[in-house]
Amino acid sequence: MKVSEKLRNLLLLVILAAGLSWAWQEGKLAPVIKTGREIIFGKPPQKPTAKDFKFQPVTRQDVHQKVLATGTVTLKTGAEVKIGARISGQVKSLLVKIGDFIRAGETIAIIEHEDLLSRVASFRADLDAEKARLEKIRAEGPLEIGKALAEREELQVQIKLAEKMLERNKELNAGGFVSTTILDEAVERLAVLKAGINLANEELKLKQSQIKNNIRLAETMVDKAKANLAEEEIQLTYASITAPIDGIVAFVSTQEGETVVASLNAPTFVTLIDLRKLEVTVFVDETDIGRIEIRQMAKFTVDTYADRFFNGKVREIHPKAVIKDNVVNYEVILDIEKKNVAKLRPEMTANVVVTTGTRKKVLTLPKEAIKREGKKTFVVMQENGGLEDKPVELGWRDGGNIEVLSGLNEGDQVGIPDKPLGGKQDGRRRRR
Repeated sequence: MKVSEKLRNLLLLVILAAGLSWAWQEGKLAPVIKTGREIIFGKPPQKPTAKDFKFQPVTRQDVHQKVLATGTVTLKTGAEVKIGARISGQVKSLLVKIGDFIRAGETIAIIEHEDLLSRVASFRADLDAEKARLEKIRAEGPLEIGKALAEREELQVQIKLAEKMLERNKELNAGGFVSTTILDEAVERLAVLKAGINLANEELKLKQSQIKNNIRLAETMVDKAKANLAEEEIQLTYASITAPIDGIVAFVSTQEGETVVASLNAPTFVTLIDLRKLEVTVFVDETDIGRIEIRQMAKFTVDTYADRFFNGKVREIHPKAVIKDNVVNYEVILDIEKKNVAKLRPEMTANVVVTTGTRKKVLTLPKEAIKREGKKTFVVMQENGGLEDKPVELGWRDGGNIEVLSGLNEGDQVGIPDKPLGGKQDGRRRRR
């Protein structure tokens, strides 16, 4: 007799139920359930032991608060000079090329200047002529005054003689030996001579005044000739273009044979840069700018010397924000330690660390020892042969170390896992 399929399935279910009931009563069902769970969900994580950690003591050391930012190596004001011509003409000689180091005062280029040489020679001749005229006036003036003095002295002698003749004629007229007419003639002659001496005095004063004025005028003409010559000589110096500072030739924009025209703006010949006058322009985020102060110390690296730190100091904090891609930054200017400047070049990208504060000899522990659950922070410590999570309060972070504000004492051993324990990763966004 054949058993139907439905009846057979029912008998199997009854047998399975009976078996499960027996296994439950005998306590043999739990291993089966455990095995099933492991097959479906995998084995549960094992609880860590002390072997999974290496323990390090809590120590005291200095902790520095830092601001990270990027910047650019730039030239200081006055470190880049564009040199041009102040006169028009053809470039006769160009004496430098890109990369040359030039000292202040060295000649960079020469513009043809034969016309200027001729004008200088002409004005120098004018000056010589005016000087000769002045010397002539100075030499002849005393002679003319001496002549006038001699003529006056001659009149004075004639007056003395006329006075004596008048006295004699008076005596002779009184004795009846000389007529009254002769006496009158003697009186008249004396009066004429006295008038002549007065005229000679006035002419002497006039002559002295004229000579003095002529000397002043001649001196003025000499000064004017000197000024004209000096102006032309200055124009002549413009033909030789010299370096105003020490520097390296960074750009040359002309060549020999070209004609330059100097108008309101001097055409640029050469651009000099002084690589000893460099600074770092740092762009600090608005969230960090409040911690930046003048004279704070900083370190930075550049890509070409990635393993070398350069020292700097905060010199300026610009008040106006620089907004780029909707990000607000403020410019901070760093002075560079002089001994390091020679290796740097303008426009290099700088990765900057500014030290904004220091806490001396505080408790610190490695950042790898920190565990977080929600808003709480723990470290792992050995306690009674096992492990215990000890809550701690943390402060500043400095590289791989973190300041401990409370919860631990110096010398306490905290555990650093040898490998990740399977917990959630620290998803906090690190501020730069």
